[in-house]
Amino acid sequence: MAERKKTGRRKTVKRGSKGIAAVAAVLILMAGGYVNYDELAGLTGFDYISDTEFKETAVSGEMKITFLDVGQGDCTVIQTDGHHMMIDAGNNNQGEKVVSFLEENGIEILDYLIFTHPDADHIGGGDNVLEAVEVEKVIMPDVTNDTVTYDEVMEDLDILETEVIYPEAGDRFKLGDAEFTVLCPALEFVEEEDINEASVGVRLVHGKNAFVMCGDAEEGSEREMVRRFGKGLECDVLKCGHHGSSTATSDIFLEAANPTWAVISCGIENPYGHPHREVLSRLEEEDIQIYRTDEMGSVTAFSDGTAVTWKCEK
Repeated sequence: MAERKKTGRRKTVKRGSKGIAAVAAVLILMAGGYVNYDELAGLTGFDYISDTEFKETAVSGEMKITFLDVGQGDCTVIQTDGHHMMIDAGNNNQGEKVVSFLEENGIEILDYLIFTHPDADHIGGGDNVLEAVEVEKVIMPDVTNDTVTYDEVMEDLDILETEVIYPEAGDRFKLGDAEFTVLCPALEFVEEEDINEASVGVRLVHGKNAFVMCGDAEEGSEREMVRRFGKGLECDVLKCGHHGSSTATSDIFLEAANPTWAVISCGIENPYGHPHREVLSRLEEEDIQIYRTDEMGSVTAFSDGTAVTWKCEK
């Protein structure tokens, strides 16, 4: 790989404030309480995206999504059609493991590196990744964190002049023969600088298959996603928010997503008790098959565009 330039400032792209009417409508709905998502399509002025607008993609091969076992943290690697994306990079002590996985899979370029939010268990290994492979674009929320870990990652973004995008819900990006839509955060959560609720979430589509992954977004953000996207949240695979915490994977969100499989990334005997019994019960009641990194190690989903198959490390 050619040596990369190590001086200068990172380039940033901050998304404009589009869809003001949609935001206003969301606030009205919040004041009035929950409105069933099936009713939203008929509301004038609400930027509702129906499920029919999420079109399948033309598939040229197999997509591989690895939910890497990084203990009490998150790291997901997507490989499809010669293109690669990573969502989060685990904690500081997992950086070398993450880089080793990339090297073992021959990944030298990441089209996108999404930092869902700036907590250490999501961005801790980010500096290792940025220094080991070429990252074309970083997508992250426009919030900060007062930690050494955050500063280290931001310093590397500056030095490497990496393009940073602060996305809005509804933004879409291509990834080889797949594409992903940003589901969250809603503008108000970014302005409040609630780090978990400001998490970037995406719906990744490969052929007819869909995967929803939303970092540590909790019930407030989940309700906004339901209000905005409704049945457009439907997916085959849901990565449960906040490591299976009871603050996420709410009933309303689970109903809208309606997944067949759920993935929970958490550490063995972690001090937070993740995943919480409430979430496991919700999943079990809906007959959703659960894959857990604390019990199964790294979990990999394979999509051929119509079917999803699985492989576990343990």
